[in-house]
Formats: sequence, C-alpha cells, structure tokens
Amino acid sequence: MSSIIQNNEYSSLSFKFMLLAAISAAIMVLDYRETILHPVRTTLTVISYPFKYAINLPFSAKGYLTDYFSDHKTMAEENRQLRTTLDIYAARNQKYHAIADENLRLREQLNAIPKTDEKHLLAEILSVSANTFSRKVTINRGSNDHMYTGQVVIAGKNIYGQIDSIAPDSAEIMQLTDKDHAIHVVNTSVLNRKPELAIDEVIGRGALAVGSGKTNLLELRNIEANVDIRKGDIYVSSGLGKLYPAGYPVAIVSSIKYNSGDSFMKVMAHTLTDFTQAREVLAIWHNKRAVKSKKEELTSQLKKNKATEKSILKKTN
Repeated sequence: MSSIIQNNEYSSLSFKFMLLAAISAAIMVLDYRETILHPVRTTLTVISYPFKYAINLPFSAKGYLTDYFSDHKTMAEENRQLRTTLDIYAARNQKYHAIADENLRLREQLNAIPKTDEKHLLAEILSVSANTFSRKVTINRGSNDHMYTGQVVIAGKNIYGQIDSIAPDSAEIMQLTDKDHAIHVVNTSVLNRKPELAIDEVIGRGALAVGSGKTNLLELRNIEANVDIRKGDIYVSSGLGKLYPAGYPVAIVSSIKYNSGDSFMKVMAHTLTDFTQAREVLAIWHNKRAVKSKKEELTSQLKKNKATEKSILKKTN
C-alpha cells in the first residue's frame, strides 16, 4: 500500500515538473518573439528589486567600508608625504631668503664703498668683547673662508678695523677705537679750502688716528700747531703702511685743543663708523696686481671727494 502511494506522489511530481517546464518554455518563446509579456516582466522586476537590494546590501556595505578605510589610509599617507615635502620646501625657502638678504646687504655694501679691484666677503658680528679696555668683536668667518690676521675690515664705506686673531670658523676684529690700534690718515677737507695744495703736502700733513678705548672716539696725533684743521674736517685713510687701502673715510674732527707753546695740537675725532649700530662687516682682500700705487689711489679718491663736496654745495646753494 505504501509503495503505491509513493509511486503516485512520484508520478505527480514528475507531471508538475514537466508542466512547469513546458509553461516556462512557452513563456520564454513568447517573451523572445513578442512584447506581450514585457509589462509582466517589468512588474516582476519592480517587485523583486527590494529583495535583490536586501540580498546585495551586505556585499555593498563590505565594499564601501573597504574602500572608505583604504582611501582614508591612502589620504593620510599622502598627507604625511605632503607635510614632509612642505617642511623641506619651507626650510629651502627660509635658506633662500637668508641668502637673498645677505646678497642684498652685500650689494649695498659694495655700492657704498669706493670702486676697487678687490675681493670682498660679508661677515656677521656674533659677540662683543666683555673687556672694557678692549674694543674687539667676534665674527662668523675664519680661516676656512681664507681670512688672515691683519686683514682689513670695513662697514659700509668706512673702515671698521682689522683681524686680530683667527680660528677656523670665527675671527676677532680689533676696532679702530681699540687702544692698541693706529692708522695713518689725511685731511681731505683742507683741499676744498686750499685747492693749490699738492697731494704730497696733504699726505705729509697727515695724522695718526689712535684708538682712545672709548666708543666711536679717536685721537688724532702728530698734528702740528701750524696745520690748517677745523672742527668737522673729514679724515680718510692715506694708504701708508700698506695695510689699509687709501681713500676710505675714517673719522670727523670733533674737538681741537691747543696750548700756547705746544708743538702739537690735541685733536679728537668721532669715527664715521658707528660701532654701536654695525651688525655686519665686509672683509676685503687686496689684489696687488690690479691695485694702483697708494699715491695714485689717494690722489684719485681725493679728487672724487672734492668733486662730490662741490656738487653738494651747489645743490644746497
């Protein structure tokens, strides 16, 4: 009895399968050749879409989260790289501006000094000597920059001093006002008052500018009582002694004292370099093959100074 029931169920299932297969085949043929079932298919697609979306949602969420965290990690890495690049360029930019500023200051210095065939190097003042009896400063240049003891140092167009001691990366400068320093100078202002004077006579009536140990103050020695000198006269380097180049401004006369019966006057002068304001100096190298003789150099510079002073007087009048 049970076997008969099983056979009937099997026959019923086979019949149903065959019927459904036939119906499906018929629907496929009609859908392929005719458009009559197109609304039905569209309706079924709309009805089944939420189910498809629900089934695909976990996979879509997984892909979205994977892309999100992957993109976030990539962006974070790119951001770190950009920050590193920015720091590098910021450092280069700062260095560039430092070099540009130094170049600008060097150009200003070179435009201020008389035209010479010499090599120049800009240096920064690092510290000032704590010794009250010594007028010395330390700069950030040394023997590694081919500097040497006794080298001339200027500030703008005025003489600052000379290298007293040197190290590989630094050097010590003795200022004009140091008590151990002296430089031979000549009065250029006297040429405006006495244009008939010869250059030899002007050099012969020069003075020795000796440091007083005080800020911006020099003593002009060996000035005879009969020498024409007035307050406000400008003294420049004579070039004698083969240390300082000729024609560089040194000091302006500030006071003159003379006691009857003395052979020499006591003359004090203020340095044209303001040692309280100077923060950078210019070291120079003499090119002996290109530099003219000291006498010719001084003559040329004195003529230029005289012409300049005349033009200024004309403008003021």
